[in-house]
Amino acid sequence: MSRYGAIITNGVKNFHPAYFAMVMATGIVSLAFEAMGFSIIAKALFVLNLVIYLVLCIVLVARMAFFLPDLKTDFLTLRRTWLFLAFVVGTNTIGMQLFVFEHATLLAASLWLVALIGWFMCIYSIVLSLVSARSKPIHEIVSGATLLVAVGTVSVALLATHLIEAIATPPGYVYFAVGAFWTLGFILYLVIVSLVAYCLFFRRFELADWDAPYWICMGAAAIITLAGADFITHLPLLPAWSGIREGVLWMTLFAWVVGTLWIPYQMIMDIRKFTRVGIAGSVPLCVKVFPWSRLALGRQYQVYDPSAWSRVFPMGMYTACTLALAKAAGDASLAVISHYWGWFALLIWALTLMGMLRSLTGAFAVE
Repeated sequence: MSRYGAIITNGVKNFHPAYFAMVMATGIVSLAFEAMGFSIIAKALFVLNLVIYLVLCIVLVARMAFFLPDLKTDFLTLRRTWLFLAFVVGTNTIGMQLFVFEHATLLAASLWLVALIGWFMCIYSIVLSLVSARSKPIHEIVSGATLLVAVGTVSVALLATHLIEAIATPPGYVYFAVGAFWTLGFILYLVIVSLVAYCLFFRRFELADWDAPYWICMGAAAIITLAGADFITHLPLLPAWSGIREGVLWMTLFAWVVGTLWIPYQMIMDIRKFTRVGIAGSVPLCVKVFPWSRLALGRQYQVYDPSAWSRVFPMGMYTACTLALAKAAGDASLAVISHYWGWFALLIWALTLMGMLRSLTGAFAVE
């Protein structure tokens, strides 16, 4: 028991904020499958995600209660501060699920408020950390996880867009505030993704340095697309809003195109890393057939870590955003993409979950 107690204590003390990306990933895959018409899968993932979110929140509260100095150190360390935004996005994702599946408007609004406060705290910490790190080179500051700044900002606008439905006659300034948050997220994305692209393409980048958070280059564009498409469908059908609707639609289409263009590069980099890095001798057959099997299969070559969930969220988000864009643009042909990509996202989710469970059982296994 003492050994297990030590493992649990260390797990709480060193709790990785990236684990909230599991909530983000499970939630958006659930919402995507609901939009695809597979309600049983969607609701099963919803129930599972509620459990995951509650467990992670309990661990986070326990860390605050018993290991506050360690939590503060993480929160004020720039490389870790980005990851705390996963809590913001995960909380908004749970709020979206509660609104869609249970119509729990009050609870969803409460979670939105918690996420908004968390967003302000994270942004404040990031600004302070950036000021102290201004002398460092860009590649030591910016990474794929940095794009969580844009994702977190847009997630606030996304849930707010749906909560507007609960207001009988929303005043114009409500739409303006939501649109302002979405626009801010879009601007942050363009700035940060330019810096990330510079680090990837214009300086020496080792294949071993490629990791799952770089998928957020696509995932951030995807959530911008989803939020933009949903904002369009919620705008009042009044002549005064027609110009804004058209402008948002074109910006949303641009975001979707940018996100789509990232996918081939990210797929190739994943395949190259999974088939070349950390493999001695010949590549196992299962890895040759499906490189992402390394997330879950094989003791020697398994590559799961908590940040692996940062790959699943963008995949699920791309499914959801493409369906939403097809509805907003009135182009049903776009929806065809989602009905193929969605199953791929679910498979990667399942492999990542298997990898996580194997890691947890391995930690508790008696040597």
